[in-house]
Amino acid sequence: MVKSVMVAYALWAVAGPLGLHHLYLGRDNHALLWMLTLGGFGFGWAREVLRIPAYVGEANRDAEKERKAPPTMGPPPVGPVRFVGQVCVGIYFGTVALIALNSLSFFYLIVLPLSVGAGVHLVSCIGQQTSDLQKTLTTCLITSPIFYGSSLSPLPISLAASVTAAQYRRVKAPRTPGYTPKLGGYYEDAWKKVLEILLKEYTEKEKEALKVFSLDTEASLEDITRSYRGLAKTWHPDHNPSKEAEAMFMKIHEAYEVLQRRHKPRRFT
Repeated sequence: MVKSVMVAYALWAVAGPLGLHHLYLGRDNHALLWMLTLGGFGFGWAREVLRIPAYVGEANRDAEKERKAPPTMGPPPVGPVRFVGQVCVGIYFGTVALIALNSLSFFYLIVLPLSVGAGVHLVSCIGQQTSDLQKTLTTCLITSPIFYGSSLSPLPISLAASVTAAQYRRVKAPRTPGYTPKLGGYYEDAWKKVLEILLKEYTEKEKEALKVFSLDTEASLEDITRSYRGLAKTWHPDHNPSKEAEAMFMKIHEAYEVLQRRHKPRRFT
């Protein structure tokens, strides 16, 4: 269906910062970015008052290309606005993660670089372009340990990821007939991998916690609590005043918290 400039402008005016006009034009990645940043922090939304006719033209040309199946084009030119956007959104995603999730033991090695990489890749997939998600995330994972523990680490990680995304930029392949845009669809496999990594990390922590209490995976909460109380009494600093006892007591307490979360009842509302 041919897209209308007037409809796009109306949606831009009504709910532009939420990306409604981009959803109408089939720009699902752009819409997702606007939802997460409220229209590119307002600046991107305001800039689009001049860009909407071009967006509509692209959407209508895409529909024509789907029917004609054009040959694959070479790499698109590097856009300074896109590059700056990649860096800024990567920093934004990393900062949000830094505020919300920095208590995780694997934060600087896994969560932070993946968060920054997701922000950079989201911008790199806007419009007619895309990039190599795997290479972008790999760059983030390699760069992150260099700045381990620094609150400024999202900046260099985002810069490195943006350079990689620009290096591996390419034109999106033509959509197959009957394709329906799926909001955030480019990230489905990536987030599955992220969840697998986090689940594996948590499983390893559970195994280590069970070793502290000399229990197996079939142990009940009563078994864990009984073992915890016995070990806590033995290694409590009041009864055993030494640095070794203090460290062991903390280890026992942390292990108990990990296993408590596994057995905590889930509430459904």
